[in-house]
Amino acid sequence: MKRFCSKLLLLGGMIAAFSGCQTDPWDIAPVESEAIEFVAFADSVLPLDSVALLPMLEHLAPKYPELFLPSVPEGDWRDDLLPYLTDPEVKALYQDVRTVQAEVPALQNEALVAAIQGGLDRYAAHIGASSSGYSVQRVYTYVSRNEAPMVLIAPGVIFLPLDRYLGANHPAYAQESAYLVQQHQPENAPVEIFKAIASWHDSKALPSDFSLLSGMISEAKTVLFVQATLGEDAALRALGYTPGDHAFMEENEADLWGLFVGQRWLFNDEVDLKRKLILPAPFSKLGTPKDREIPGKAGVWFGWQILQSYWRQHPESTLLEIMEFADAQSLFQQSGYRP
Repeated sequence: MKRFCSKLLLLGGMIAAFSGCQTDPWDIAPVESEAIEFVAFADSVLPLDSVALLPMLEHLAPKYPELFLPSVPEGDWRDDLLPYLTDPEVKALYQDVRTVQAEVPALQNEALVAAIQGGLDRYAAHIGASSSGYSVQRVYTYVSRNEAPMVLIAPGVIFLPLDRYLGANHPAYAQESAYLVQQHQPENAPVEIFKAIASWHDSKALPSDFSLLSGMISEAKTVLFVQATLGEDAALRALGYTPGDHAFMEENEADLWGLFVGQRWLFNDEVDLKRKLILPAPFSKLGTPKDREIPGKAGVWFGWQILQSYWRQHPESTLLEIMEFADAQSLFQQSGYRP
């Protein structure tokens, strides 16, 4: 009997150990992808004086045609680039970029290349031989005069404005709300790139479901995509959450979810409700005494949990299949999500 019990204990231990080794379906081994060409355009031209600038641009133009498109038909790129590259504001922002790069390794060219290539390797593992994946050949860095896009994406080409990642306390972002300036942390540069790649997989069909649930899941797909390519820390950055925000949501998950269900919000299509629970905000308005403690975009956080639950229930699904799963209600029902 003792020997039989010992065997049972051993078997139970083996099962527990095996279960502990199981990984989530989004956490897969990377596959080597095509090496990107990283073009530090700002470093190539902004240190130059006005005499040396034009010859350098004319040397670069045939190699990098994407950078030398005129702003108007039949125009001349020289009319656009020369005033821009000699603008004192651009020069000053470039010096700030150099200062931050010297202090924060995450914004240095080598670190950016490593992070982007690592994410692309995981992306390649998820999409396999799919022809619907986004293929990137070049990544350009430049200085944008702190203009709105965090990243620009086109077929095969990504443009990364380094002056958008100078740190939350940089004076260039002084007019932005406190809950938004965190997006300017240097570590967010790769995150914004993969958020842009995620948008490449947005459904092209006209939406027919305008419910809160649909909005939650649609926005959360970007977070899941970043998690699958860059990891959970990057996913929190994509959501705009700190580890403390995430911990709060986990600790209060059941109670907060009870409000979503009890108030019948999930299938409500009121615009104001989506504004309170999906859009960036300093906190989420759920009508509780603790509202100011609840991180913004609580609806997106729950959408992320639903997507994770669905993928765990259906580990045979691919990242692209989940990104393209347009029926939010069906996905929710099949997720088995229960806090």
